[in-house]
Amino acid sequence: AEQDVVVDSKAAEEVLLKQAADMDNSISTPTIALIAHDNMKKMMRQFVLVHLEMLRDFQLTGTGTTCAMLRELGLEPIGSTASGPLGGDQQIGAMLVAGEVDAVFFFRDPFSSHAHIADIEALSRLVDCYQVYYGGNYRSASAVLSFMHGNLKKRQATGRRCSIMKPEGMSDLAEAVQSDYKSTRAAALEKSKS
Repeated sequence: AEQDVVVDSKAAEEVLLKQAADMDNSISTPTIALIAHDNMKKMMRQFVLVHLEMLRDFQLTGTGTTCAMLRELGLEPIGSTASGPLGGDQQIGAMLVAGEVDAVFFFRDPFSSHAHIADIEALSRLVDCYQVYYGGNYRSASAVLSFMHGNLKKRQATGRRCSIMKPEGMSDLAEAVQSDYKSTRAAALEKSKS
């Protein structure tokens, strides 16, 4: 004969809530993508040398030549993409959409035209759509890295997430940016049926 199993729903709920909190507070290492146009590689090299110890605490990736430079400087990127003009910027964009990149430091050359400008603009747009940290020059990248590093150290010490102050009611900034657009997708799909 089968026995009825009595489940203490309050205890089960507490266990599930604790597991969810543990998953939310698990410390993952943020990933930073580094990209530099040819005329900005020297500045990126200096940036990396000055911030070497902080960068060691993050997972790094980037476009092909920039990752080769990181390896020369003793860092171990978790992979690299193609060179920017050969699709590397698009590959970084795909990683960003997949939630695999937390920050982009893109030292663009402001004095040269680029055959892959559409890719550069698309990556910049995705940074805004997904609300990841962005440093477009030495100073902004340095400030963002310092902030991210401080948050990472606090999180490692406390086991709790530390981030920027968010507006009330906006726990997910990317969702706040994308919500209106996403709602139009349902209407477009419905319109296609008629």
